[in-house]
Amino acid sequence: MSPRERRVLLGVLGFLTFATVYATVVIAPVITQIASEFGISTGTAGLLVAAYGGPGVIVSLIVGPFSDRLGRKRFIVAGAAIMGVFTLICALATSFEILMVLRFIAGMGAALIFPNTSALIGDSFPYKDRGRAMSTVIAFNTMASVIGVPTAGIVAEATSWRVSLAIVGVLCMLAALTLFFLMRPTETNAAEGRFFAVYGRVLRNGSAVAATISSFLGSLYWFMWSTYIVVFFEAVYGLTRGTASTFALTLGLGVLIGSQVGGRLGDRIGHKPVVATAIIVSALILLLLTNVSPPLAAATALNLALSSVIGARFATNQTLMTEQMPAQRGTLMALSSSTIGLAIVLAASIGGALIDTFGFGAVGLFCFIVAIASALIVVLFVREEPIDMEIASV
Repeated sequence: MSPRERRVLLGVLGFLTFATVYATVVIAPVITQIASEFGISTGTAGLLVAAYGGPGVIVSLIVGPFSDRLGRKRFIVAGAAIMGVFTLICALATSFEILMVLRFIAGMGAALIFPNTSALIGDSFPYKDRGRAMSTVIAFNTMASVIGVPTAGIVAEATSWRVSLAIVGVLCMLAALTLFFLMRPTETNAAEGRFFAVYGRVLRNGSAVAATISSFLGSLYWFMWSTYIVVFFEAVYGLTRGTASTFALTLGLGVLIGSQVGGRLGDRIGHKPVVATAIIVSALILLLLTNVSPPLAAATALNLALSSVIGARFATNQTLMTEQMPAQRGTLMALSSSTIGLAIVLAASIGGALIDTFGFGAVGLFCFIVAIASALIVVLFVREEPIDMEIASV
């Protein structure tokens, strides 16, 4: 693949991940409108988020080995098309139950995208440049979080939640068409094998298993914090929900900055040390933030630093994961995606129980312990040895 083709591929994948994340977050600012229209509670309306994310735990696992065998394009294009069509139809839903079903199907499409996107970057970019490529795609999907939530809220307030969903659906369908015409099929390194045999090879690779466990633990502590960050600023500093949400925007800004620095730094010094260092530093910051309760300005600065370090971990961890088993890259990324979905569910449950019982100090301590375990696993058990033949000549 030529440098120009790689640039086009990054632009296309960036557009796709922007649309995918936008489709994910579009519900957040319109939950109250949906609840009011269908006569349900806000908590019940919030189940639309779970309905969209739930399929990822299973669908990714099923598709991974087939993606390694058949190539990434068909699954990425199909995922974008399913997500777009059913998000658009969501705008026409006549009951909450129908809306739930449509969001679930749209989520099945989204579940095809992220693991295959990471695997495709691994297929298309040499390891020495992969961190930069990964950070570029992360920048696109982070911008969707930063831009998507306020935009969807503004559109919904001016019109209705249905218009917000329709816009996102059209955007996803455009992404599918762009992918179909501009993205050429890429060859994978996969060897033939039965479904369970492929997962057997992955599970027998100690470094790949360790990387997956470390990624799961890292996701667990990060999503615990990001789920309850608004509640933290409300409870500790007495801010209103709107004001607390504004402070929480430092998350997206920090991830955007950190991912760009981390990916490029990993390309130069190795991704493994950046992953381990980022995890430890972020754990220390979070422990300080939740147990010392510094002044509001300092807490905002610490949260920006925390999310920046986490952004560095995102880019370098994904890059490190893609090189563990090139011949089963799609399968491993699918397994990782599934465990991250599980981490999101556990983070919300465990975090809520800790806050209700012990307060945010316990959340910080729990996250610190989990993060240190994640870092130790990376240092002791994860291999960073470029396997792709194209790297050997660098």
